[in-house]
Amino acid sequence: MKKSLILLYVLLCTTVFLSYSQHPPGKGKLTSFTEGGVLAGNSQDDKNAPFIFHSSLNYGLNKNLSAGIGIGAEFLRETYLPVTANVLNQIRKNNDIFPFLRIRAGYQIALESTAVIENVFYYPMYYTLLSSSYYPYYPTFEKLNAKGGFMVDPSVGVMVFTRAGFGISLAAGYRYQKLKYTGENDYILWAEYNRLILTLGFIF
Repeated sequence: MKKSLILLYVLLCTTVFLSYSQHPPGKGKLTSFTEGGVLAGNSQDDKNAPFIFHSSLNYGLNKNLSAGIGIGAEFLRETYLPVTANVLNQIRKNNDIFPFLRIRAGYQIALESTAVIENVFYYPMYYTLLSSSYYPYYPTFEKLNAKGGFMVDPSVGVMVFTRAGFGISLAAGYRYQKLKYTGENDYILWAEYNRLILTLGFIF
C-alpha cells in the first residue's frame, strides 16, 4: 500500500510538470491528459470496478490527429504501472467541444512482488465423457507471482474546454488485457480481462 501511495504521488508530480501544454489542440501543439476512472467488470471478480489513473502527453500531427505516450497506476488485485502509447483523432465541432476517438496500448508492469493465491481446480478426465452437468473437482492452491502483461483499450469521448488552456474529458471504451502469473515448478497462468473502461479527465 505504501508503494502504491508513493507511485500516485510521483504521477501527480509528473502531471504538474506536463501541464505546460498549448491549447486548443492542434498541429505542432502539446496536450496533457490526466484521467481517473474505473474498469467495470464481472461482479464475481475480486474487484469488480478497480480504480485506474493515467497521465499522457500528446503531440499534434495535424489539426485533428495526435499521438502520445503516458504512464499510470492501476489498482487491480495487484498494483500495476501501465506504460502506454496512444493515437487520438478529434472531431472539431467548434472552439470549445471536441468529440474524439482514441486507441491506447501498452504494457502493464507489476509493482508488487507479493504472491497471490489462486484456486486451481482439477477435474477427473473420465467425467468429461459423461452427460451429467455435475462434475466433481479437487481444489488445490498455488502461490503465484504477478509478472505484468499486455493491454489495449479503444475508446470514444468528448473534450470540453471551459476556458483558455483548461478542459475536461469524458470517455468510455473497452479494455482487454492479458496478465501473466508464475508459480513453482515452472507453472504459468494467463489471466484475461475484458472490461468496460469509464474515465473523467482534465486537460491542462
